[in-house]
Amino acid sequence: MRRLLWLVGVLLLAVSGYWAHGFLTAGGVFEDIAPVGLASCRPVTGGGIAGIEDIAIDGETRVAFLSGYDRWRQARGETMRGAIWTYALDGGGAVPVDATATALPAGFHPHGISLWRGDDGRKVLFVINHFGGRHTVEVFDVDGAHLAHRTTVESEAMVSPNDLVGTGANSFYVTNDHAYEAGMMRTIEDLGRLRVSTVLHFDGEGWKTVMQGVGGANGINLSADGRSLYVSAMSERAVRVLDRDPQTNDVTPRSVVDVPGYADNIDVEANGDLLLAVHTKVFAFLAHAADEGKMSPSHLLRLRADGKGGFSPQTFHYSDGSDISAASVAAAAPGRVLVGAVFDRKILDCAM
Repeated sequence: MRRLLWLVGVLLLAVSGYWAHGFLTAGGVFEDIAPVGLASCRPVTGGGIAGIEDIAIDGETRVAFLSGYDRWRQARGETMRGAIWTYALDGGGAVPVDATATALPAGFHPHGISLWRGDDGRKVLFVINHFGGRHTVEVFDVDGAHLAHRTTVESEAMVSPNDLVGTGANSFYVTNDHAYEAGMMRTIEDLGRLRVSTVLHFDGEGWKTVMQGVGGANGINLSADGRSLYVSAMSERAVRVLDRDPQTNDVTPRSVVDVPGYADNIDVEANGDLLLAVHTKVFAFLAHAADEGKMSPSHLLRLRADGKGGFSPQTFHYSDGSDISAASVAAAAPGRVLVGAVFDRKILDCAM
């Protein structure tokens, strides 16, 4: 009996050690990345911007839409609202402008966004909203830098929506970054890095699950021709690449691109490359989330298209967070890139 207990104890210790090593590795404890910086970055503040977690740029008007709210203030229990700010890339020292002050004046905690453009020139901005414990998608019609709120989409299927990408004037894909909204199972999901999150599609009338078994589905985007879907799998430290049927919106796996961190938002460049923000030092990120005085590294990757449907990751920006902490998005326009972050009260406007 004593020998059996000893063997069980050794086994438990070995399993615990294996899990701990995997957990620390996934959290970036053993990552060592050399700093590299973007050229001539200008911090942009003002207009009340905070926590610009996602950015979408209209290439035609060169107006950027910035999505965010002050998550530090929310964590302190303060009553506040977020916004979609517009920022003119050709405006010199432009200050971001709240474009939703009248369009959606109250009850707004925006998260992931997507700017859809129709063949007829119509533009629609889809925005995930987390206000008041509800998870909704707010739909805005876009006219230049003006936003007109058209409708709200809601479903119990959106358990923990993070990002989305439009597929039509009334349709979109959306990621659930967790399968459990709260409680012990969400904690187990995080600690175990369980692959249980999903990707949904809404066609304007009904919902369907197009992907299951994802480890923390986060950022999502489409190729220019709409035939490739890209999904960040946070806890897998990967980006999944899928073939998409534009008629049915069904997807099939093509490849997996490993990245050195928890993958966040994805931007698609004109040449087919992907820009990706990753949280390489997860424990520094968590400390930064809890304490404004602590920095978290910012890590931006370009996933270079190989012309055969695959991608190779290359770091083009890595900092200790002193320029901007916990970058969550890099959105590109010709010669420029805007960098946003989950908590910081600024963005970076950089030469590319």
